[in-house]
Amino acid sequence: MSGRQCTKCGSVRFNSNSRCMDCRNARARRRNERMKANGGHHTVAEWRSLLAASPCCAECGRPWEHIPRRPDPRYRFVWTKGHKVHVTAGGTNDISNLQAECYQCNFRKNAGRSIRVRPQSWLG
Repeated sequence: MSGRQCTKCGSVRFNSNSRCMDCRNARARRRNERMKANGGHHTVAEWRSLLAASPCCAECGRPWEHIPRRPDPRYRFVWTKGHKVHVTAGGTNDISNLQAECYQCNFRKNAGRSIRVRPQSWLG
């Protein structure tokens, strides 16, 4: 044990990317709760059909083959599921609210959203 503690929750469990696992799991639980509360769903077949009809990123328009591979070798694809209306803003997980985006555009548009988008109850 390195004696390192998370500055948010005090946990000492970190993954190989030096991210606190307890904070990561808490974020995942909150996101899954929002997804359930907002409703909507899609099947794998619907997603594959949408992806097949999307030769390029919906945000930047680059063809999939022109997007550099992800730096993390765990990910095989350069595309991600992007929500047109963000889940944090009340968007559903229905196929009509999804679009195929490159990982760079998806990460760029979502970076810091948890800081910028806050529920009304947080506002004084």
